[in-house]
Amino acid sequence: IRQKMVKTSHRGRSKALGKLFQLYLPAKTHRTYSCLHCRAQLANHDELISKSFQGSQGRAYLFNSVVNVNTSAAEERVLLTGLHEVADIYCECCKTLLGWKYEHAFESSQKYKEGKYIIELVHMIKDNGWDDENEAISTLNSLQTNQSVIAANKRAGKSMTDVLRYLSCLNIQVIERTIHRGNGILDQIDRLNVIHVAGTKGKGSTCAFTESILRQYGYRTGFYSSPHLIEVRERIRLDGELLSKEKFVHYFWKCYNPIRDAVQKSKEEDPLPMPFYFSFLTTMMFYVFVHEQIDVAIVEVGIGGEHDCTNVIKTPVVCGITSLGLDHVSILGNTIDKIAWQKAGIFKKGVQAVTAPQLPEAMRVLIERAEEKQCTLTLAPPLNHYPNYPFHLGLNGDVQETNAALAIQLAFHWLNARADQSYDKLMEASLSTKILQGLATCRWSGRNEIVETDTATYYLDGAHTIESIEQCKNWFMNSISKQDASTRNILLFYCSNDRNPEILLQPLMSCKFDCVAFCSPTTSLSSVSSNSNNQTGSKFSNDQWRASKTINDEIGRLSLHVAAFEQLWLSTIENQTNMPSMHCFHSVAQALAWIDESKLSKPSVLVTGSLYLVGALLKSLEENHAEM
Repeated sequence: IRQKMVKTSHRGRSKALGKLFQLYLPAKTHRTYSCLHCRAQLANHDELISKSFQGSQGRAYLFNSVVNVNTSAAEERVLLTGLHEVADIYCECCKTLLGWKYEHAFESSQKYKEGKYIIELVHMIKDNGWDDENEAISTLNSLQTNQSVIAANKRAGKSMTDVLRYLSCLNIQVIERTIHRGNGILDQIDRLNVIHVAGTKGKGSTCAFTESILRQYGYRTGFYSSPHLIEVRERIRLDGELLSKEKFVHYFWKCYNPIRDAVQKSKEEDPLPMPFYFSFLTTMMFYVFVHEQIDVAIVEVGIGGEHDCTNVIKTPVVCGITSLGLDHVSILGNTIDKIAWQKAGIFKKGVQAVTAPQLPEAMRVLIERAEEKQCTLTLAPPLNHYPNYPFHLGLNGDVQETNAALAIQLAFHWLNARADQSYDKLMEASLSTKILQGLATCRWSGRNEIVETDTATYYLDGAHTIESIEQCKNWFMNSISKQDASTRNILLFYCSNDRNPEILLQPLMSCKFDCVAFCSPTTSLSSVSSNSNNQTGSKFSNDQWRASKTINDEIGRLSLHVAAFEQLWLSTIENQTNMPSMHCFHSVAQALAWIDESKLSKPSVLVTGSLYLVGALLKSLEENHAEM
């Protein structure tokens, strides 16, 4: 910070005050202050509080709290002694003078009678702790990148390299001052006691079961997952709860500012690009977990494994592979063995790995990769291996037994390595009350989830591969098997650009829906830009899908859905005269209004094909409930 003194006149006299000033804030406050214009970090609280503003009598004064009534977080009161001068702060980064606005203290104040002033900080320097969440989300959405660019970077392994550089930025500029013993974040990541999980289907559910189990043991947990359904804060959880809005905003700018500064200062011969959306959140996740001093981090891989940016983890405690299938083929390869090779990239030398049952060709590759990486790979036994089976699972659907079985093994190996609990004894005994409680209380929204409203029953599952759609269909048909025969069934469907709607709709044709609706995964039209050049979408959008789509994009996409369904119907249904009515909606709000206003008496609605669609529907139902 460079301070400038601005001379003013009081009773014809001009005097220069000292350059130091005093900030009134509660004790033990750990806030940092940034430039309003460029967001460069200017000072932290300790640095400010150490600079007492020297008054005309050579003393520093601090007004009491009575003077500072109604002080909002957005307008911190700064208390300044002296009659004649005002100190300005100058931002070296963007060459901006940040002025001070001042006002008299209350006339009843003794300090006012002594001729002192209150200096009020308004729209000059912003405290990172209070900044508006929407501004952070908007900045985050600006990191959206074309999928082809992301794919090229993943194939080149640049995602991991860049994340290491981003972490180094934080390591140098921030973390070395705050982590005990002066160790940087790169060294701290491996002390998070990581459980690293890759796979095609069930990664999130497996991680959710694992986190729930270890939380029952009293451990402080961190859980990183993707994508989010409603709010980006879902991706980073502490002790089973979403990262709070205050912490999200605080940690966001703590990471964004140093990284942006490093990008601007990087040399042409070795340029550092701004991070992609997922790379930034991964960097932020590690930063949060280190600072929150968690006991265990459950980290879900984004895409693949070998080149995924979460794979900067050098020595996890245990690795898990969930069920494998064909997905993200443009990045990972178009055969199951190629995909298995990528997923097994998270294996590490000497680290235990556990897999769910796999197709023979996938299992062969996993075994080969385990030998190559010099790690031990075992198969998770089914739940009926345990003496007290059957037991209750908090997540619906038969597929959750596979996910829970893998989660138990991941928890066992972690407890063996970090809590000195014998793995062999855990395997021989009945599952403990803590494990059973963890399995029963696990919640993971948007997967085999049933939501009842006054006008419909919604069956939500974000299935988006052929295998998961098959399982979703079975779950839905079993769930409605006992419903009244007169209940009408509706399909609400969408799949994103990198997936073929004809392939994903195929298993659902046997359900014989009465109505089919294709719907863009956004809550309202205002969330989708009509301008193809606008990549940030709605000001209040917090969903990376909505941040990069336009109405024109979606008109063409929904048309493909209609054509795919018509073709499948005509080729697979014997009675071709009773094709269900089809509808297209550009927002979930429109689809819900159509369901509510239809003449169908409380229909059963299957919502699937995309986690983004499920998330948009949950958000809309939440908003509708709040308005009631």
